Amino acid sequence: MKKRLILLTFFLGLGFFYYMSIGFKVDYEEISLEEAPKKIRKDIYKDTSVTGFRVFQEGHHTYVYYKSNNKRNDYITTSLYMRWKAGSIVAMARVDYAANDGDISYDQLIKMDYRSSKDIKYEEEIMSK
Repeated sequence: MKKRLILLTFFLGLGFFYYMSIGFKVDYEEISLEEAPKKIRKDIYKDTSVTGFRVFQEGHHTYVYYKSNNKRNDYITTSLYMRWKAGSIVAMARVDYAANDGDISYDQLIKMDYRSSKDIKYEEEIMSK
């Protein structure tokens, strides 16, 4: 009986740690800028010098856009993920070295069901030089 309680406590603790640190995937769709609504494309193209996260609300969807700082035209790839982490939605952007020419990207746009921009937290992971 005591052994079962210890194992149950261990697995519950492991699950809680996973939820707090790694989180669970949120349903979203990676889309190209051409697939985005016209209003969002217009806002993004209006000022192309803005880097970092931008959130747009359109109808029943929320769009999260991330653009890395590519002033030096680095050989990089940019990825954007959404996760449930510690009770919040976290937008995680990762900028890393590109493995080949097909992987080069400086921005990413995702579409998901409506979420208030106040409920989203943001994390960046930039490659080290």
